[in-house]
Amino acid sequence: MPYSMNSNDVKGKILEVQLYISQCASLAHSLLYTTPKPGGASFSKEFEDTKSEHFLAGGSSLFSPTFGLAKRGMLVAENHLWYEDAEIGFFIMKGLEKAKTWYRPSGNTILGTIIMFTPITLATAYNYANEGMKTNIKLNLDNVANISEQFLKYSTTEDCIYITKALNTFVSDKILPSDKEDDDFNSFIQIHQHERTNLFEYLKFYENRDLIFYDLSHKYHITLKHGFPTFTRVFEENQNFKNAIIQTYITLLSERKDTHLAKRFGNEIATEVKEKAKDVIKAGGIFTEEGKDLILDLDRYLRTTKKRIINPGSIADITAATIFLALLQGYRP
Repeated sequence: MPYSMNSNDVKGKILEVQLYISQCASLAHSLLYTTPKPGGASFSKEFEDTKSEHFLAGGSSLFSPTFGLAKRGMLVAENHLWYEDAEIGFFIMKGLEKAKTWYRPSGNTILGTIIMFTPITLATAYNYANEGMKTNIKLNLDNVANISEQFLKYSTTEDCIYITKALNTFVSDKILPSDKEDDDFNSFIQIHQHERTNLFEYLKFYENRDLIFYDLSHKYHITLKHGFPTFTRVFEENQNFKNAIIQTYITLLSERKDTHLAKRFGNEIATEVKEKAKDVIKAGGIFTEEGKDLILDLDRYLRTTKKRIINPGSIADITAATIFLALLQGYRP
């Protein structure tokens, strides 16, 4: 039987879980930005239209939606709510709208991050609830992935509508032109307009458009197979958060063709970037002088090949999810 969530002791534990997860989420986004990744924005290499303060404002904006989602995850674990009551789509859309009140540029700095973080937040809070609201434990990440999938499978058509609205509102057509004729992220809703569906099916429908949709619909396969193991191995070897993030980012880039690049600059460029990243990893990456030189070469290539910086955005979002999990597991910069 679920225990009462109204006692002061339980309220304190719930608040601790919410604060812990939200702090990890905000910090993960900020750490991703502050790390000088090839092609990515950082303090030393800002984008023309999105500056340091905009990324940091976005990171702080993650605190509120993850705070609310963590409470939902615990309530589901204690049978006070059903999975479908998590309101994933609502929290993502409102989180994005609120983020826009903190900076002036037209873009959005947390779109991919909040989509990646939402199921993790719900599943992590669910797991902490099952462990007596303790946050000082190692998470079973396979279990987190499985529970994440349950939240997606038991989501609702309304969640899909919210996500569609978010994508149509915040994804630039210059970033993700459609791979299907006349498709502007409305096709799934149009096809399923007279039936009940869920976000898992939604993600499967669009999984070839962006790696984050693929990763979410495959229980964070890329994050858990390539991202997290790389991060933990590198960090445990040299105790350097920045190096762990850079090596993880380039490893992911070498393993998967970034769909953000493919849609914006073409398949040839995306393939070339993947091959260059493979060369970096073969040379040792951050562990060797040759690898470090190749990282600089890759950065120069990404910043000078096209009129706009070739920014591997999908890989960046998966790297952010990796950092989020690392922080949740107790790793600290």
